[in-house]
Amino acid sequence: MRELSPSHILFRKKAIAIARREDNDDVVFWISEINKYAIVHLTYSKETSGEYPITNLFSLRELEEHCTNVSKYN
Repeated sequence: MRELSPSHILFRKKAIAIARREDNDDVVFWISEINKYAIVHLTYSKETSGEYPITNLFSLRELEEHCTNVSKYN
């Protein structure tokens, strides 16, 4: 991801995009190096802070629960 600064948790990790929300800029990536899924809110600009783009890490079970909860409210 070109948006990541060197201090971002996913910097230089291999990320495979597996899903994208159509109503916002969230993309789900599989990060095999840490055995986690990452939901990343893309900013479409080069970031200088490790805080952006906003990223949440999940196990598969946690991701399934998160997606179920999000779909209830949308």
